[in-house]
Amino acid sequence: MITRRSWKPGLLNLGALAVLLFAIRAPAAQPGPADVAEFYRGKTIRFITGYSAGGSFDNMTRLLARHVARYIPGNPIIWVENMTGAGGLVATNYVYNKARGDSAVVLNFDGGLVRFQALGQPGVQFDARRFNWLPSPAPDLQACWVTKASGWTSLAQAIGSSKELKLGGLAPGTFPSDNARILQAALGLNIRLVDGYKGGADIRLAAASGEVDGACMSWEGTKMAYSTDLKNGDIRLIGQVAEKPWPGIEQVPNAVEMTKTERGKRLLRVGIIAATEINRLFAMPPDVPMERVGAVQRAFATALQDPAFNAQVEKSKLVSVPMSAERIKEGVELWLRMSETEKDEFRQILKFK
Repeated sequence: MITRRSWKPGLLNLGALAVLLFAIRAPAAQPGPADVAEFYRGKTIRFITGYSAGGSFDNMTRLLARHVARYIPGNPIIWVENMTGAGGLVATNYVYNKARGDSAVVLNFDGGLVRFQALGQPGVQFDARRFNWLPSPAPDLQACWVTKASGWTSLAQAIGSSKELKLGGLAPGTFPSDNARILQAALGLNIRLVDGYKGGADIRLAAASGEVDGACMSWEGTKMAYSTDLKNGDIRLIGQVAEKPWPGIEQVPNAVEMTKTERGKRLLRVGIIAATEINRLFAMPPDVPMERVGAVQRAFATALQDPAFNAQVEKSKLVSVPMSAERIKEGVELWLRMSETEKDEFRQILKFK
């Protein structure tokens, strides 16, 4: 005979019910270290750079890729891909929109594109705040060089001068052009900017013929491209833009020390120094699981301190001053949080539409 009994929840029943409810409501567990290693084992990570082979962005990407592979859990294979176009904009838009959530993609990002976003330039299809930033060999220095024949010895000579300092540029949005315009606005320099050159090599040829006196551009690029000219004195540095004089060229005049106004200092610090600090960056796309982002961040931080990596940096005449992901975020926010009044001021100075 079957006896019917009424069901009353006891302690065991309530405990089982609680476990069941927690299992239903609890979020899915994030992958742990073992899961990260298992994910990357046997995979290929694409390091995408928006610049052509042989340049400083490409060289640093390849150099760092060789060393960071040893520190990523699972020891994945690294493949460097050059996705050129629009000064890095093509690669950046691709990673943000087409590679979203892809844990096997790393972008080599030109920090100057943050300025494009901040000032509302056409073609920007990303929000820099959404990238997962990685420790990067970010900072560079912007310095002004001239030919010996030009006669200039310091940027200060061009302050209120009747003689024009003729500088070569590429186009609005590039450092040689933007540097010259910001220096002119901040210091009151008598500068004539000749825009439209295809690259630094073309500016050097124009300077050799007397068409321009020189340019204000990356010190790293200048040192790599014109090492012989610098050594024999055919070209000389007449200015640098830094909070503190750059190691090795402490004697070169610093534009920050030349300006007498707070506006001038602000233009230099935001327009040149802050942009330079976030110049050469690395990032993962949005929506990558944070455990994988954290693992790759740790791998980058370790690789940037690797003696073998830094020995090759020096041998290659590159520059690495490691910057944390948090510091990169601060640099990005500095541009994106500017008031509309400040943005309009930079649009006018830089000739952005």
